[in-house]
Amino acid sequence: MKRLIPALLALALAACGSGDNTVAATVDGTEIAVGDVEGLIHSEEAVIAVEQFAQVLGFKIQWEIMEAAAVGEFDLSFTDDEVAAEADRIYETSAGGMERDEFLTTGGVTEEFLQEFARQGLISAAVVERFADEAPAPSQEEIDTAMAEATANLTSVCVSHILVATEDEAADAFERVTTGGEDFGEVAAEVSQDPGSAENGGTYDCTPAGTYVPEFRDASVAGPIGEVYEEIVQTQFGYHIIRVDDRTDPDPSEAPTEAEAAESLKTAVATETANEWRLEVLAAADVTVEPEYGTWSATPQPGVTPPTTAPSEAPPTTAPPTTAPAP
Repeated sequence: MKRLIPALLALALAACGSGDNTVAATVDGTEIAVGDVEGLIHSEEAVIAVEQFAQVLGFKIQWEIMEAAAVGEFDLSFTDDEVAAEADRIYETSAGGMERDEFLTTGGVTEEFLQEFARQGLISAAVVERFADEAPAPSQEEIDTAMAEATANLTSVCVSHILVATEDEAADAFERVTTGGEDFGEVAAEVSQDPGSAENGGTYDCTPAGTYVPEFRDASVAGPIGEVYEEIVQTQFGYHIIRVDDRTDPDPSEAPTEAEAAESLKTAVATETANEWRLEVLAAADVTVEPEYGTWSATPQPGVTPPTTAPSEAPPTTAPPTTAPAP
């Protein structure tokens, strides 16, 4: 039978089975047994690291709290078939061609972990949807801004620029490459303070316009191709003279509609609200972790801190750390 060696004597959990009924933690009166946690961990070694056990125990505590809150406050529940389908989706989109057993083994988890992870994903998405239904409609200005940002993310731009610290320096450089007729790249190499592009005549690699700060992004999307942009652009980095060398605009069908942009904004607000709700629920729960298994904390980051062990008494940790499958 697996049993956690007392934390003051060792750093490992003997791995021999998953039926240990020893209480590891209590959540609002519900007990979580050592075996409940062990059943979520895959280890081919003879031990499970205390750090790994504490991490997965922290997951289990959070899952217990969130599922109870979702049922109690939103009447949310999911069938085993729905959970299994979500687990399949997680595997199919995250495994990178690995067989399911290999995917789980690589993550240091079991199928039971994947199923619980999937259930929590469904709960989180449903809670966000409930808050989105209650979120206020965004303003037209917010929708327009969101659509512009989305279009910028779909627009590939190839730009050259000259970056200087003051408005007077920018005016001088702007004059040189426009009415003065000087070569843009030579002026950039001489005066630009951007080491990432000055050596290349001020030229950046082609990239989605959305990767730039808003002022630079907007100029790269609006500027005529092959010409110096008509205005000096000020950003948090200084003053820019910009030339758009090439641009690939997105297919109109790829750009979001106003309705889609509005829904995306509501979802973003709802996601933030749902996260605040989650932290409040976790903080309000009555959680006790037995000292030999660690210490629970809801803030600033919910989880179980492993028990402290004297380094001189600790044998080497042999089990790999847990990595949860990505949603």
